[in-house]
Amino acid sequence: MLRQALSVARDRLVAAGIPPDEAAIDVELFAKTILGWDRAKILTESHHPAPAALEPRFSAWVDRRTTREPSAYITGIREFYGLDFEVTPAVLIPRPETEIIVEAALPLMVRKLDARVADIGTGCGNIAVTLAHEARKCTVVATDVSADALMVAKRNAARHGVFNRIEFVNAPYLDGVAGDFDLIAANPPYVRETDKGGLSPSVLHEPHVALFGGADGMRDIEGVLEAAVGKLRLGGWLIMEFGFGQEDEVRARVATHDDLRFDRVVADLQGLPRTAVITRDRRKSPRR
Repeated sequence: MLRQALSVARDRLVAAGIPPDEAAIDVELFAKTILGWDRAKILTESHHPAPAALEPRFSAWVDRRTTREPSAYITGIREFYGLDFEVTPAVLIPRPETEIIVEAALPLMVRKLDARVADIGTGCGNIAVTLAHEARKCTVVATDVSADALMVAKRNAARHGVFNRIEFVNAPYLDGVAGDFDLIAANPPYVRETDKGGLSPSVLHEPHVALFGGADGMRDIEGVLEAAVGKLRLGGWLIMEFGFGQEDEVRARVATHDDLRFDRVVADLQGLPRTAVITRDRRKSPRR
């Protein structure tokens, strides 16, 4: 029976140290992906024999998950803001909390329909592609230090029909990128190197260059702020994710830049400060 096959697989994952709720989600996800079914179909067919199409891929995927390889890398897909994105071990797996960047950016982009947008450290392109998909007249420059990540981002842009409105640049921050921007989005590496030991084995499968932001976690946050000072137009916006316990330091770093003004912080679904909304204030000193 399909139900029994899923139960056995779930028990294998639990025995490997994966929490029961997470294990149940994983095995259902694997079955849905392999069979092309939705959850309702899985439930209605649960008392029938497991389809022949389920194997051998299902068992192979469960084997991989027991090593704590992230399920998104196994299936090759992660949903973000209602869109499916290809993910590989070359890119950080998109998180639901990063959707806050998109939610904060879109109302600001409505003010200028043909906005020029930058996405620093684009990874799989989830932010750049989503903004281009939702704001049909904007143009986007997406940068990343990883050429492999940019290849994934390009495929995602093509998947969602926005490839012709995104320029992909293999560079840190906005180095070498010409022109100014109305909005800059960034989900920089911000995990402290000293916190590495507290991360789950699944997270440690992800590219460390996209996770760790130096000893204090602020190296790339400061790099993004410097890029914003150099590339953000007057009245433009920087929307940047940061980590747990970093709000005060982010505010302090912003205050050191005369051109930038901290507008607000947006909390995630757990109520934790997660995303900084910053503007290049017209009332402050001109760029030097």
